[in-house]
Amino acid sequence: MYIPDLSPYPDNKEYHLLGTISVGWLDKRHPYLQGMTAEEFRDRLFIFCSHPVIKMRGFHSCEFCILKPSFLIRARRGHKEIWLGNAEIRVIHEDQVYSAPNLIYHYVVAHNYRPPEEFIEAVLKGPLPHTWKYERFKEKKKIDWW
Repeated sequence: MYIPDLSPYPDNKEYHLLGTISVGWLDKRHPYLQGMTAEEFRDRLFIFCSHPVIKMRGFHSCEFCILKPSFLIRARRGHKEIWLGNAEIRVIHEDQVYSAPNLIYHYVVAHNYRPPEEFIEAVLKGPLPHTWKYERFKEKKKIDWW
């Protein structure tokens, strides 16, 4: 599903916060910004993708890979391995929420996708999932992404 970067997250789901911004919803028919990203960004993005908030029953494979995987895409960082293509993540920074597919990690690492600067800043400076700041934000906004 393609959604232009920094556009509103579609209102067709009950488990999002009005004003949520979409990032990383790529497809083959639309060009995307490319460029290097810092290791610290990749490390923290991996943590977000390790804690998805909305899991789907099906999966989405990468449209940019030449060899299509028969199932979900695996990603590894250090000793931890996760599956991608079946969930979404939420990144919080200040009072803004960003929505991305968990495939965003694969897009960044394998296809050189460079998300918008404000999203990169949010990943680097915002609270990580399952921290008290992240949970406090959800509680304050009465959000239940699980």
